[in-house]
Amino acid sequence: MTTQWNPFAYQQDPTRRWALAGGPDARWWVAPAVCTLALMLSAWLDLSVLSGIGSTPDVAALIYTLPVALVGASWLLPHRRGLRGARIGLAASGVGVALMASKVLAMGLMFLFLFVALLCGWNYEG
Repeated sequence: MTTQWNPFAYQQDPTRRWALAGGPDARWWVAPAVCTLALMLSAWLDLSVLSGIGSTPDVAALIYTLPVALVGASWLLPHRRGLRGARIGLAASGVGVALMASKVLAMGLMFLFLFVALLCGWNYEG
């Protein structure tokens, strides 16, 4: 079975150079879908870890604002073959930012704990 494209949905507009980059892309949804699943898995893992230490989901909502915007922008790009690289780049960078932001936050909390414990003389003997 072949897919027939609507010729009126993909009119060539000479004023927009990005729209001239290839015809319709049949698999435009693959990269955004995979990265959306990876982003949801990362958010679920971070929320489970944050709830384990007694934190509220407000921190995770603040961390995941930029990654959700990047993955969301990858869904909204026009479905052209020439924009496949931009779509993959946006979605992958959103997942990368999500994975790294939580690790940077954890490292910052560790450094804060070490500062309080070692330099300020906090003694944890119970």
